[in-house]
Amino acid sequence: MHDLWRAFLLAKNQWGRRTIVGISMLVDSGSLILIPLLLKQIFDALVLHENYTELSSKLNQTVAILFILAGLRAIAIYAQIYFQEGTGNYIGHDIRKMLFQKLLRLPFSFFDRTKTGNLMSVLTKDVDAVRDGTGFVIMLVIINILTAIGIISTMLHLHYQFAIVILSVFPILGVIAYLYSVKIKPLYDTVQRLSGDLHTVAQENISGIRVVKAFVRQTQEQKKFSNKNNSLYQTNIKIAYISSVIHPSLDFLGGAASLLALGVGGFYVIQGNMTLGTVVAFTIFTEFLIWPIRQVGWLAEMFQRAIAGAKRIYRVLDEEDNRVSTGAHDDHVITGAISFHNVSFSYPNGKLALSNFSLHIEPGQKVCVLGMTGSGKTTLVNLLPRYYDATAGKITIDGIDLTDWSLEALRNQIGFVFQDNFLFSASLADNLTMGLKDVSLSLLQRSVEAAQAGKFIEKLPEGFNTLVGERGIGLSGGEKQRIAIGRALLRDPKILVFDDSTASLDAKTEAALKSALETLFTDRTVLIVAQRVSTAMSADHIVVLDSGEIVEQGTHKELLAKNGIYAQLHQVQTTSANFINPMNNDLEATQNG
Repeated sequence: MHDLWRAFLLAKNQWGRRTIVGISMLVDSGSLILIPLLLKQIFDALVLHENYTELSSKLNQTVAILFILAGLRAIAIYAQIYFQEGTGNYIGHDIRKMLFQKLLRLPFSFFDRTKTGNLMSVLTKDVDAVRDGTGFVIMLVIINILTAIGIISTMLHLHYQFAIVILSVFPILGVIAYLYSVKIKPLYDTVQRLSGDLHTVAQENISGIRVVKAFVRQTQEQKKFSNKNNSLYQTNIKIAYISSVIHPSLDFLGGAASLLALGVGGFYVIQGNMTLGTVVAFTIFTEFLIWPIRQVGWLAEMFQRAIAGAKRIYRVLDEEDNRVSTGAHDDHVITGAISFHNVSFSYPNGKLALSNFSLHIEPGQKVCVLGMTGSGKTTLVNLLPRYYDATAGKITIDGIDLTDWSLEALRNQIGFVFQDNFLFSASLADNLTMGLKDVSLSLLQRSVEAAQAGKFIEKLPEGFNTLVGERGIGLSGGEKQRIAIGRALLRDPKILVFDDSTASLDAKTEAALKSALETLFTDRTVLIVAQRVSTAMSADHIVVLDSGEIVEQGTHKELLAKNGIYAQLHQVQTTSANFINPMNNDLEATQNG
């Protein structure tokens, strides 16, 4: 409930709308209460056999007043719906914006432990539930409370004994509504969680459809989806069952209250203790009072959805952002010196990825970090832009601790090319510039030429304006990699980081790219992460990692002379290359022949 109240307070600058809604609610409730009182006057006048002319005049006046009241109620209801729904949508709009901004600020560790499908569910279903809860649901709750207070007060004023008899039924209705709310709350929490899980399964299968089909996983994935879907279905069936018991029970007791009003009221009329008009008014008041009670079950459902949604939303919004830096050195023009001082890092699951790692890279030096899968290479790269913060030790650029830079300034100084390069559903130009302003066509062309991407872009029907499919669908792995390299070069950074970025390139393209990049590496600090010795050979300094620790370092020749892990990798990979190349040569000769 506390989280839903926090969401409601987001519209604190909407007091103008809320004032209009409040006035409209008072007009609506007041008009509704006046209707039975006017009808009471008509029936009492008919029973008392007043003068026909006077009776006709009173009837005409009453009908006119009723018509005016109906018009006022229509206007009031319009204002309630329009302005309160506007407030709810304003809150929904703000929460979506806050959530998205928050997701962009959260550290990578949050995404490591949170499923994408759950986040998508929070951004859609949960926000919609809170929007409804702070919009028309809360409006109906307030109008029902106002109406109930007004009706009960009027009934007690007209005939308090009769009112007590009729109202004795309503505590039972209230208890049933309360029990329903308590019973259904945990079920809606479960529904929201299962909806997120279902989103996750669907999202993973749609994104990885090629893998699913390649490994003939359709049956298994369908079973996984069906299990989640069935769990959601069963929970919704439980909610439907409880609702199917509660709603008719409320209707039955409401009908019983109306019959009680007619029966007891008729007895009072026969005894001469009450007029027929009063009985009519009480019967109508009872019906008016039953309607809010009937709505209690439905409103409880909607309210519990909103509470569960708000809980999940604020679970994200209350997550701790990346550590804020002072940005005291943001204006510093870097030279590119990088130092790792006894750096250790463990993931939240306790896995140690780096242990007492120390390395100094001079400005303009090209260093290659080599190692097998799981050796800690990618973790090292992720620490440099502060995707994660080191568990122990520190990292500096030009002697300045990374935590003394703002994240934006730090990351703008570094050009990244990752092993898995993400391309957005946008044009090639947009994917290359990534928000950079005033980038000329000639600059774009130079960056893609340096990345060996110019030729294939020229062949595309719309060149740089060609739209790229989701996650780069339509481009080969090598083409996506070259676009990513061009993207990094376009920023003209003093530090370049390549995380196994030539792994998806063929040997010919890799050789041409390396040749072109050598000139671009001048006056830049380059950190290359690789598994292939061929990538490391031209580096000024090579660091061999194993289980998060440096086991060897030196130049290519020095490491070969040590006859250690590097030399073994070199021998294995060279032998493999010698085995594969003759096969490729034979294949080319056959095709040419």
